[in-house]
Amino acid sequence: MQAVSDLESRITSTFDSLSRKQRAAARFILDNRYLASFASASEIGEEIGTSAATVVRLCQALGYDGLPALQEAIRHELLGDSRYFTAVERLQRRLSTSMEDGLLPERVFQTDIVNLQRTADMLSSTIFDEAVGALAAAREVLVIGSGATAAAARFLAHSLQVIGLNARPLLDDDITLSVNLAHVNAEHIVVGISIWRYARSTVEALQQAKARGAATIAITDSLVSPLARQADFAFEVATIGVAHNLSLTALMALLNALIAGVSLRDTSRTAASLMQVDQEFYARNLLLDHDE
Repeated sequence: MQAVSDLESRITSTFDSLSRKQRAAARFILDNRYLASFASASEIGEEIGTSAATVVRLCQALGYDGLPALQEAIRHELLGDSRYFTAVERLQRRLSTSMEDGLLPERVFQTDIVNLQRTADMLSSTIFDEAVGALAAAREVLVIGSGATAAAARFLAHSLQVIGLNARPLLDDDITLSVNLAHVNAEHIVVGISIWRYARSTVEALQQAKARGAATIAITDSLVSPLARQADFAFEVATIGVAHNLSLTALMALLNALIAGVSLRDTSRTAASLMQVDQEFYARNLLLDHDE
């Protein structure tokens, strides 16, 4: 497994001991490494509504002599690595070149290959196996997604239903989300999917589910994201995009891996469920025959 960056490792290991404002500064630096690599302490503090002194104290809490030492570490890690640029920076850097060489599709595919490899490198087989076991044993699985991740949540819930699990998605509806969370208990497992600007409803839902005794899974783009902090099992996915948008390719690959893991955990249940679904499709004439 590829080691996480030194900066991310330092932040992850000290995150619980940081003050609220230092945590906000740490998240900002992780999400905006290019900006943090040259901005002053005052400029970073202004971005998150805190003081330059808080930024300096954060650097010291992470084991750096000060902001210049942290910035030198960031610049060493970047080395032209585009995954650390914000959406606007990525767009500005790429619009001038992505269409000139006529290889835009190839650039997209190559970027997603990198996303897939990085996500695979960051995946802990132990956490993966434990999460699969929790999903397979749960009385009910609730999958929460919002905005761009709503489709991923629907896909995961649908796929688990097909192989025999009691699973359903909860998407962009505060009332439905609240009603379902009111009945969550230790027999449930709640999966939250959120990346970049994390949806408050998803983070708070995972927090509430955990407080009620449910097992929780977070699928997100940083192990210090607010969502990951609420999870029993946290998975980090790489989401580099070629233009302004983020890529969900690695996220979907991780979901496929979880579905495959649950499917193979109880092959008899999977086979029986698939047979029932297939029979229902044909009984309701939902599918076209090959000769039609």
